[in-house]
Amino acid sequence: MHIATILEQIPPLAQTWAAERADRQERTTADPADYAQLRQIGVPLLAVPVEFGGTWESLAQSARPLCTLLRTLAQGDPSITLSSAMHHGVLASWRIPTVPEPYNTAWQQQRREVFQTVLDGAWWGTIVSEPGSGGDAGQTRSQCVPEAPDSLRYRISGHKHFGSGSGLTSFMTTRAIPEGETAPDLFFLEVRNQPWDGSTGMRLTAPWRGHGMRSTNSHAFEFQGFPATRVAWPGHQAELMAANSGLGGMSFSSVIVGVVDAAMAYTRQWLRERRRQGSALRAYQQTEWTMAEQEAFLIDRAWEGTLQMLEHGEIDRRIILMTKESIARLSELALSRLCKLTGGTAYTWYCPLGAWLHDVQALGYLRPPWALAFDNLFTMGWQDDER
Repeated sequence: MHIATILEQIPPLAQTWAAERADRQERTTADPADYAQLRQIGVPLLAVPVEFGGTWESLAQSARPLCTLLRTLAQGDPSITLSSAMHHGVLASWRIPTVPEPYNTAWQQQRREVFQTVLDGAWWGTIVSEPGSGGDAGQTRSQCVPEAPDSLRYRISGHKHFGSGSGLTSFMTTRAIPEGETAPDLFFLEVRNQPWDGSTGMRLTAPWRGHGMRSTNSHAFEFQGFPATRVAWPGHQAELMAANSGLGGMSFSSVIVGVVDAAMAYTRQWLRERRRQGSALRAYQQTEWTMAEQEAFLIDRAWEGTLQMLEHGEIDRRIILMTKESIARLSELALSRLCKLTGGTAYTWYCPLGAWLHDVQALGYLRPPWALAFDNLFTMGWQDDER
């Protein structure tokens, strides 16, 4: 399937979802039919290299189509868009074409198998975070025990949360410490058709109850001896995670930019109706709207500028992280202003703005969350001086 064929179907789907906004914003669980629609359109194929039957060519060629798709879809339903965005981030590891010997033969086999699952209809997700880790995967405490010497088959035990797309994904990547080692490594779990009562080693400990992104199914689980497969390039999770070249952060940001787009369009129409009716805007409302326009402008410019950087083959981790955190901060400011200027209705479920405010706040908590992100930004900002 060609990327243009996929992209042309996204705006109509977003409009259909937007027409159901009142219902969708009150949902607390994801609807599998939404994933089915995205699968039918071919959205999961954006993560699969062309050589394996997908549409991915390179970061320079594929970043914009993916981020534009997410930005557009989020205008209809940010929850389902955010949870489905995880699929594209986690599969980046297997887009590394070759790895050093003696691992390359096993690596080639594993990447073929992984991408084939997508062609067969599988969705991928992630369940890396652990309670008490502060979003730092380096603080992972989950353990993995091999089923046999020199095997990639393991059994994982530990607590995980923020498993976005739970119940909709077929596979989830995670991190755990292999037996006899000290550093976490990358694993993946086949979770489709698994009961959540602990009978097979996967027990639901807390269903998702988010203030925002209410229907992402970001559940928490305890694993006890649950089957896990280690990546076929063991001990190199840092390089594998870096394979997305910051696209994960841009994917998350694109979802939030889409929410800001929808909120600005909604409020502009609200203001237009008041002007038609001859209702004068108070000075405070005029000021808040003008400030929100400025913030939305800066959000769009940050998004566009960073995408252009990726299109030119430039990868700067600090700029990408700076973009994500700037969009997170500006989006919350803009949505807060829109809620205030529209008055008390923004505090009800009759108006979408209050829900959108909670939705955009999610970006600051997404990997890396606020505290870790600012630690990283500060450290990276002084690296040149320390060389």
